[in-house]
Amino acid sequence: MMSKIPQRFKSPQGLAYIKMGSGPSLVLIHGVGLRLDAWLKQLDELAQHFTLYAVDMPGHGESDCFPQCRDIADYTDVIADWIATDVSKPVLIAGHSMGSMIALNFAIRYVKDCVGVIALNSVFRRSNEAKKAIQSRVEQMKDKLTIENVTAPVKRWFDYPLQGDDVQNAALCSEWLTKASSEGYFQAYEVFCSNDGPAIEDLTSLPLPAFFSTGKEDPNSTSVMSETMASLCPQGIVHLIDKARHMAPMTHSEELNPLIIKFGQECFALKQETSYERA
Repeated sequence: MMSKIPQRFKSPQGLAYIKMGSGPSLVLIHGVGLRLDAWLKQLDELAQHFTLYAVDMPGHGESDCFPQCRDIADYTDVIADWIATDVSKPVLIAGHSMGSMIALNFAIRYVKDCVGVIALNSVFRRSNEAKKAIQSRVEQMKDKLTIENVTAPVKRWFDYPLQGDDVQNAALCSEWLTKASSEGYFQAYEVFCSNDGPAIEDLTSLPLPAFFSTGKEDPNSTSVMSETMASLCPQGIVHLIDKARHMAPMTHSEELNPLIIKFGQECFALKQETSYERA
């Protein structure tokens, strides 16, 4: 685990981010209520292979709030503007939870700037029961935003009773959620809850490699969701993680990181090969 997160830069658009490592560009986007620190178990290892950019999502961490962000495409456009000014393109883009929705939307809409996409613990076509449950949580937050309902997701993200490293992992997630901007958190959570994943036709026509992964015990970003999206993408692959829940990047980094590195290297090699053939 990293002992310290590098100092953040601030983009002209108002996004806070870190940059470390060398090589082709890999962009990391965290989930609702968290901050770029959520990638703390990826940063050091991935930076050995890529120029790593981890960003605080709009309204999270040290990034400004963006009131215009009312759907996934809006969040994506803010990230795309930042990539255009501060990140070396093309990029491999990766996201976790809501961050994966943004990553997929970027890959679909900004194809020329992207070599591949990694969607971790993503959502696709929630069941009616899941939709009712998540809408109920939105209404509770609208009624009253309390510490209890802000940190409630942690109980779904980890196995209880907590054991080993999960004691610290859960404590960190609770801390990040508690310190999140209430405006930025609720704005993003409402967008996350209303989004049901990419359009089928967007996945079936995606001309880029796409890697999907989730924990087999994640009750909301289920194995079936990742498997379905991977099967729809012409170059989709899927990896399911045993005994993992929603925070798989934290809890199962030793399994996940090598897969991200391998996939990323293949994406950039394919891009270089394709560019050479066209030349």
